[in-house]
Amino acid sequence: MRNILWIVPIAVVFLNPTFACSDEPPFQYGASEMRAAVEGDWSFAITPAGAATMQVTVHIGQAATTPATTAHASGRAFVRAAHACGTRTLVKSAGACIDISQMPLAISYVSGDATFSTAMMSGTFSVIGLAFSSGDLELRIGPYQILSQVNPDGSVGDPHLGPGGRVGTLTVTRS
Repeated sequence: MRNILWIVPIAVVFLNPTFACSDEPPFQYGASEMRAAVEGDWSFAITPAGAATMQVTVHIGQAATTPATTAHASGRAFVRAAHACGTRTLVKSAGACIDISQMPLAISYVSGDATFSTAMMSGTFSVIGLAFSSGDLELRIGPYQILSQVNPDGSVGDPHLGPGGRVGTLTVTRS
């Protein structure tokens, strides 16, 4: 009888080697909630210090892949992953892990100042934690870094131009 009891755990490991090894926490949101918060048309009025205001409207959507990754993403993958698709990135901070979901964004010019029509554009949307109470939007539109908090309902809080020597004001509206 003792010999038969050892067969059960060995059979479980043999049939499912990842049994009891999953350390992925139970996230309360997914790609669809993140997309609902950021996808759509965004208009920006950028006023650099001592210069005239420039207007630009862009369309933001989920990118198919991250610029730094050549792995093929599945339809459910929405998180930057260096070697695997659909996994979440754990960022080490002061010896503790922080759960963070990062969605790469595709940004395309819609209208506005013609200098933006050929400008490089990229972005990411990050949500920290297991629940989506707000996320961090980071966009690069030409020479400007745009940072903002975005709530699950798509409302925007604290939009501002990022660091890097660019000083000025920013106004954001959503269509």
